[in-house]
Amino acid sequence: MSFPSEQFYDGRLSIGSERQAQPSLLDFWPAGNDRPIVFAHIEGVEQTLTVATEDGSEKSKSNVDEVLLVVSAGDCLFTATCFLEN
Repeated sequence: MSFPSEQFYDGRLSIGSERQAQPSLLDFWPAGNDRPIVFAHIEGVEQTLTVATEDGSEKSKSNVDEVLLVVSAGDCLFTATCFLEN
């Protein structure tokens, strides 16, 4: 978490709980339960929005297709209804 915290949030980003730092109880992670990370390739359209901040205007980016994939993966993890596709 240190890279995104320092790079994008001026060191203010931290993990939500000690439980998140422990190995996963789910036994399907490709790199093992102590590394619950999966990279997925998704092609989508990145949208840019100008946002007013205390420091002036900044660009915010989003990709709806990426959001849908993450929501689907989260739903899969919470409901145990994962189906892998190509």
